[in-house]
Amino acid sequence: MQTSAVRYPLVVKNLVKTRLPTSFGEFSLFLYAEHGKEHLALVKGDVSGVAGVPVRVHSECLTGDVFGSRRCDCGDQLRHTLQYLGRVEAGILLYLRQEGRGIGLLKKMEAYNLQDQGMDTVEANLRLGHQPDERDYGIAARILRDLGVASIRLITNNPHKVEALQHHGVEVQARIPIEVGHHRENIGYLRSKAERMAHLLNFRERRPEHQDFGFIDPLIDQLRLAREAGQGFPFVTLTYAQSMDGSIAADAGAPLALSSQQALTLTHFLRAHHDGLLVGVNTILADDPQLNVRYCEGEDPRPIILDSHLRTPLDCRLLRQAGKPPIILTTSLSDPAQRAALAGQGAVVIQVDGDAEGCVDIPQALVALTAQGIRTLMVEGGGKIISTFLKQHLVNYCVITITPKIIGGLKAIDGLSAAGEAPLTLADCRYQILGSDVIAYGPVHFG
Repeated sequence: MQTSAVRYPLVVKNLVKTRLPTSFGEFSLFLYAEHGKEHLALVKGDVSGVAGVPVRVHSECLTGDVFGSRRCDCGDQLRHTLQYLGRVEAGILLYLRQEGRGIGLLKKMEAYNLQDQGMDTVEANLRLGHQPDERDYGIAARILRDLGVASIRLITNNPHKVEALQHHGVEVQARIPIEVGHHRENIGYLRSKAERMAHLLNFRERRPEHQDFGFIDPLIDQLRLAREAGQGFPFVTLTYAQSMDGSIAADAGAPLALSSQQALTLTHFLRAHHDGLLVGVNTILADDPQLNVRYCEGEDPRPIILDSHLRTPLDCRLLRQAGKPPIILTTSLSDPAQRAALAGQGAVVIQVDGDAEGCVDIPQALVALTAQGIRTLMVEGGGKIISTFLKQHLVNYCVITITPKIIGGLKAIDGLSAAGEAPLTLADCRYQILGSDVIAYGPVHFG
């Protein structure tokens, strides 16, 4: 929706710009002064003259952003935005000093006390003599003009924010939803925003058997954000199970089941939230897997096989079962006759370049998958596939199941970091007990 633009004189002043390396990526930090307040613009890449720049206009929330308050969703939205901006070539986070929707920290804390007495967030503000939302987005518009963006895609659930920026002359091409997980402490606050202030929230509800998976909500929220906003590569989630000694399989013999039933159900839950599920051809040859969702409700992901020489059997289950036809990524080393035979069985066979070892070039494969509509990709293995994705820094999030077994078998990762390189870390690693297993999960940071 486009409204008539209102142009205001440029009263905002950029005081300083500096480089700001963060765990989410490297940004430029701009400090602006306006009527005694200092506002910040965290800028990723070159945004001058660029159309469709993803922008989050975030109002300061000391309690949520700094102290992790669970009374609101502000801190989660800030963290999710930074994780997303770290993955794109260009983007902006505006951090406006408009605490408490413009009423200030003192009045916000007084409003908290009124909410504890039974008022909702709107009623509390009105009782204190304020409007439900007193923020002014003119300053955001002036900063965006100073940064030179041509148009933006606004990361928000608030339609009023879209209208306000358009009113101040900003071209908003699209809205990117950023709904993050709700819980007991903030559900009333969020419902008030939806019912009283027209915020666009879905309140996804879980079936009782999936209540145990609420801890993985940060990943589910990132997957939603990745689908709504354009990226060159899919968002990649790496999942696998390992024993306590780091083995993902025995050295020989039949396939080894490592995960508990609860952890296996989590794997299927995650599959249902991804567009595609990728494995190497050795997994197909060893296990003949179904790669679908069987232990929970949800839509099956698109099966994807990396197969440089097209060894995928014509009678494998992925080609026999109903559902989405598999995508097979191969190289010029594959046999054209086998390529035609697999296509005749319903597979989508895509040729990309090979790497130095003759295997499928992973970055090219990801570009090809993006062209096929795959925006979120779950990678399950085997071991060489896991190592390749990690070595090439192509993983955004890890979910690793650690099971209380010692088998002394094949390792998932071999020689990941060269001498002198910083080790791979999970930027915000958390742990969850699930059945007999421990789930380690978090966004990935490469040095």
